[in-house]
Amino acid sequence: MIRIGQAGIPLSCKGRTNKDGLVYTKKILDLNAMEVQFVRGLYVMEDEEAQFMQEYAKENDVELHVHAPYYINLAGSGEELNLSIEKIMFSARLAEKMGAKTIVTHPGYYGENTERKTSKKIIKNAKKLQGIFKKEKIKVKLAIETMGKQKVFGSLDEIVEICANVKGVIPGIGIGHIHARTNGGLKKREDFEEIFQKLKPLRLKHYLIHVTGVLYENGNEYYHLPIKKGDMPLSPLIDIILDKNYDVTFISESPLLEHDAVYIRLQVEKAIMKRTGKEEADYRDLSEIL
Repeated sequence: MIRIGQAGIPLSCKGRTNKDGLVYTKKILDLNAMEVQFVRGLYVMEDEEAQFMQEYAKENDVELHVHAPYYINLAGSGEELNLSIEKIMFSARLAEKMGAKTIVTHPGYYGENTERKTSKKIIKNAKKLQGIFKKEKIKVKLAIETMGKQKVFGSLDEIVEICANVKGVIPGIGIGHIHARTNGGLKKREDFEEIFQKLKPLRLKHYLIHVTGVLYENGNEYYHLPIKKGDMPLSPLIDIILDKNYDVTFISESPLLEHDAVYIRLQVEKAIMKRTGKEEADYRDLSEIL
């Protein structure tokens, strides 16, 4: 199954609440996923709003995800670490109330530590978080995202290692971040196949994939670009997903948000039409190509 949505409230949505954004995603954009963004800080969400999000998403088959605040350092210590855990837990409790599938978080920074020491710290603190999740009966999956800068922990290999060592933690696959960190390494089908090969030991049943164009240099991401302005092609990735029948959720995190979410949809449907020979397709119905 393929789901597609955007990270946050659609830019073209006049109402600026998450409730408005969710309804707009379904009714106007006809998409079936949305990532609720708490990225700039701790968002106060009333129980009534969370309940609405849960019920509307369930009734209208829209899959919800949540992104925790950007500044998180699970490799930190003292007050910095405590605050990071507090931010994640605050977001996770709201995600649980909304019935979200995952909560995405950034992992942390190397600082003065080696890659190995940083990894050990993040594994330790991810296990601590999973313990709190279990104690509070939070069923939302914790997803640790790949990152696009060399000074930040979060190469694909590093994220896979964390997930392999912490039960229940999954990767947030920032495909644009991987492209930037590998200095434009995602161009051909084999490049994307290597990603799924590295993820294979995790035995994932679902892949959460963030998509954006990126401006990068020397293996470091500068900022996000509209997908068409980036140099990472989507078609090889889409072909692999259709060929393998992977269960995937695409979240557009490009500056154009919903415009590029719809662009992803058009590219998926174009690939389906190529396979069926028909003049129209629906990304939610893959029955004719399976």
